[in-house]
Amino acid sequence: MAAAASQAARKLKVAELSAKIFGNLFNPTGARSGNYVLRQNFRGEHMLRYYLSQREMNLMKTSRLSRLMGEKLYDPDEIDRLNVIERRKARGKGTPKKGEGRRALLAKKKR
Repeated sequence: MAAAASQAARKLKVAELSAKIFGNLFNPTGARSGNYVLRQNFRGEHMLRYYLSQREMNLMKTSRLSRLMGEKLYDPDEIDRLNVIERRKARGKGTPKKGEGRRALLAKKKR
């Protein structure tokens, strides 16, 4: 019995030393710990990039206000989008008016 106890103690010591060497957590009782959270990658930088900064938010608000007040601000992407829509309408490829789409035509045929 004593031999089994000393062997178990040796195994615990070996496990403790290997945990120290390899930088692992030594947890002989198997108690829950938050170590898995600490091992995860830090997400702060990613989340900061996802949301706009305060300066960018203020810029958006002022540009929206200035548009409402009548000042002209030019967004090149918006101008390009409007030009594409104009060209499509000129070729007859624009979006149909409300009530003239495919669904409305199918409903009229059923009557």
